[in-house]
Amino acid sequence: MTSAMRGIIFILAISILVSGVVARRASLFRTKDAIKGQYIVVLKKNAVIPSVLQSLREESQLKRVPFSNPLKEYNRVLNGFAISLSKETLAAVRAHPSVRYVEEDGVAYASEIWGLDRINQRDLPFDDSYTPAGNGSGVNVYVLDTGIRTTHEDFEGRAEFSYDAMNYAIGNDGDCQGHGTHCAGTIAGKRYGVAKAAKVYAVRVLGCYGSGSWSAVIDGMDWVASNGARPAVASMSLGGGGLRAVDESLGNLHRAGVTVVVAAGNSDLDACTSSPARAPEAITVGAIQDDDARVYFSNWGACVDIFAPGRGILSADYRSDDSYRSLSGTSMACPHVAGVAAIHVGLNPNLSPDSVRDVILESASRDKVTELHDSENLLLYVPNES
Repeated sequence: MTSAMRGIIFILAISILVSGVVARRASLFRTKDAIKGQYIVVLKKNAVIPSVLQSLREESQLKRVPFSNPLKEYNRVLNGFAISLSKETLAAVRAHPSVRYVEEDGVAYASEIWGLDRINQRDLPFDDSYTPAGNGSGVNVYVLDTGIRTTHEDFEGRAEFSYDAMNYAIGNDGDCQGHGTHCAGTIAGKRYGVAKAAKVYAVRVLGCYGSGSWSAVIDGMDWVASNGARPAVASMSLGGGGLRAVDESLGNLHRAGVTVVVAAGNSDLDACTSSPARAPEAITVGAIQDDDARVYFSNWGACVDIFAPGRGILSADYRSDDSYRSLSGTSMACPHVAGVAAIHVGLNPNLSPDSVRDVILESASRDKVTELHDSENLLLYVPNES
């Protein structure tokens, strides 16, 4: 064999060796909502975690590249570890012979989004899907409540502060109690919202203790009737004793072209005894839990038009721009319906408030709710995308 031929064979051997190294690199799997630079490394069955980490550290020291300590080590359910990696150290980990695969770490969310799942299907069990026919684009939803943390990530810039009937000097984008932010997130949040493209506007009529005067509530309705952009929906997760002026104001807000959705109340009483739940123009919402039973606290009776999820509802929290929390109440059921109203209006902006009410009630799932206590048996439903 000539020296030239031996050289060719040597080069081919090197090429095969390099190709083999590349082929042995562990797979890298991507994930939704990945945490930048953070990975889960799964080792082969008989690999020993401390030994693998030590060899990776030694290799990094030779290359003068920092190598982090693992964030977590797993010994029972997985043989592996979670770790922060740079581009260079990720490549080294994937090339290690004891590594089976690498996967991007990601954000896990609490599973309390059953509300969206339930309103998008006729029957139980849950199908882990929410694919509504619309997203509320172009619709303005006015949230008469404690305010909205408009900077929260869940709103994607679609939240604004419109009017303060309480005159609290806490900033023009604030919520000092959290109730309004949570309701707004259920209406239009990107993560847990019903109408994920609708705009939400804070109209503060309740203060930092979650209460306010009826005069402030009427002031808020008056402002929306006069200044609210159309097409519009108003969400009012509030209530109290019956007040004629409140009921009349709501009726006039409805006649001004605004679909008004209200909470039935949380006293396990006849909703016809409280305002604004008893207002005939309102879409009054009672609460169910995840087995389709009326929640024990939900008001009931002839003034309740429809039921919606209202127990263990996860939505935006007012304490930071990326926090979430779970709340229960007809206050949580109301914004589900407001969101569905926004979807219908988004699909047909010429719908009147009466027409919106009709389409919501006529499309509702029938005879699904138990423990009704003399209420109409209608459960909120939003059609699937075709």
